[in-house]
Amino acid sequence: MTTLNQDTEVVLSAETFQRPLYQLAETLAQKVMREGPALLRAPSFVAVDLHVLMRQAMHTYDLFFYVNADERRDGDCYWRPTYTIVMLPLVRGMIDCLYNSTVILQSPRENGSWFRRSGFRKALEDLDELEEKYGGRPEWDGWIQTNRDGLDTQIRGCGLKMAEVLSQSSWPTLGKYISDKQPGGTLTPHQEFLKTLVHGRWREYSAMSHGAFEGLMKVGAYYTTDSMPHEDRPKIDAIHPKILYLHITRAAAILLCIITELQAHFRFDGAHINERIHKMWDALLPVFEVKELYNERYSQLIKDRRIEP
Repeated sequence: MTTLNQDTEVVLSAETFQRPLYQLAETLAQKVMREGPALLRAPSFVAVDLHVLMRQAMHTYDLFFYVNADERRDGDCYWRPTYTIVMLPLVRGMIDCLYNSTVILQSPRENGSWFRRSGFRKALEDLDELEEKYGGRPEWDGWIQTNRDGLDTQIRGCGLKMAEVLSQSSWPTLGKYISDKQPGGTLTPHQEFLKTLVHGRWREYSAMSHGAFEGLMKVGAYYTTDSMPHEDRPKIDAIHPKILYLHITRAAAILLCIITELQAHFRFDGAHINERIHKMWDALLPVFEVKELYNERYSQLIKDRRIEP
């Protein structure tokens, strides 16, 4: 993959990170599931939620490669560059996986329980709204009750009580989290880091997912190529490889951030995890956005937590 990166052409081989990064993520996901509960000193479901967040991020990352594989782009007559573009908001979901994971890891017992209790409460509130709107209709009453019973079983299965679920405050969105200033009107280093991922070049993912004009301005041409003059259409296809490079490497960066955060907290042994983390950072650091994240947080975090190759 080749593009202009801060006025310097960068050539990056996907072979250096595509599969190795996915395999490293799978190693961490399995470690969290199997060894995490004993290390967290928190309810066992906290490790499960971290495992699922990692899996969501890694499968999103893998989807970009699946859809844009050479054999599809070159050999499938039904493939369109638009498929890459319409997937781009999924990177915003990966950013949320990073956010949720890091906040949970700040205090696994308290924040991990908060994360799950808040989710249960919102699910129950959804049923309350449906019951208020459709209650009394047989086709709805049975479905709503079945779902209430299912949630009640899950809540009790987690060792939680219905009263504490119903009184739980909402888990903050990423936007709210980074805007809640500390005493004295400051933000924590963690908030400042996450703020990077919703501003500047990263802001476009949220704009695309919400169908905002500033998002459509970036990608709208791909949705309307058939309405453009015939002589302009090849220009849109010609820049697709650079767009693909940019967003795949950003997705890789977010996945590597999650991996590094988990290893920094758990410090798992075996599987050459630390060495593999260093190799992935080395492979991706030529990319401007990756280097920015590394310099802002991960260079120091790796040193502080002694993630040594």
